[in-house]
Amino acid sequence: MNPFYSILLFVIAYLFGSFPSAYLMVKWVLKKDIRQMGSGNVGALNVLQSTRNFLLGMTVLLIDIVKGFLPAYYVTSIQHVDLSTLLVVVSGVLFGHIHPVWLKFRGGRGLAVTAGALLAIKPILVAIWLVLWIIFYIFIRNYTIVTLIATFLLPIIVFFTTDWLFGHDVLLMILPVCMLVFFRHLEGVYRLVKTGTSKNKER
Repeated sequence: MNPFYSILLFVIAYLFGSFPSAYLMVKWVLKKDIRQMGSGNVGALNVLQSTRNFLLGMTVLLIDIVKGFLPAYYVTSIQHVDLSTLLVVVSGVLFGHIHPVWLKFRGGRGLAVTAGALLAIKPILVAIWLVLWIIFYIFIRNYTIVTLIATFLLPIIVFFTTDWLFGHDVLLMILPVCMLVFFRHLEGVYRLVKTGTSKNKER
C-alpha cells in the first residue's frame, strides 16, 4: 500500500474515531465535564457510573460501538480491502478514540470501539471475549481486571485456533488492537492499587 495513502487513511480514520461521544453527551445533557467525574475516563462506563444515568451511558456505548463498526464494515464489506488497509483503518479509529485531539489526547479506553470493529469483521471474536469476561467476572468481580484478562486471552485463543477456526490474518489484525486496549486498561489497575478501590467498583 502506498505510504501516502496509508497516512491519509489513518488520519481520516483517526478523525472519525476522535469524535468525543461521552464528552459531548454529558456536556449536552448534564452540562458537566466527564473528564472531571469519576475516573476521568471519556467512555461509556465512566458515564454510567458517574452519572447513574442508564440511558445516557447506553447511548454513549451505542455511539462508540457504531463508531468502530462503520469504518470496519465499509472497508471490509464494501471496499473489500486487504489486511494492511484494514489494520490502518481500525488502528486509526481506535487511536482517535483513545487520544482525541479535541480533548488534548485524553479519551476513552477503546473497548466499545474495538467491539464495534470486530462485530463488522468477525462477530465470533466478540462472543468469545464476552464469554471469557463473564466467566472471569463470576470469580473476580472487578471490571478492570476481568477486562484485562479477557483482552489478553483473546489473541491467544485465536493463535491456537488459526488452523481450523481463524486465519493468520485475523491474528495479525487483532493483536495490535488488543494490545492498545490492554495497555490502556492497565492505567485502571494502577489507579485501583493506588487508591485501594474495592472490588467491583470503578469510579
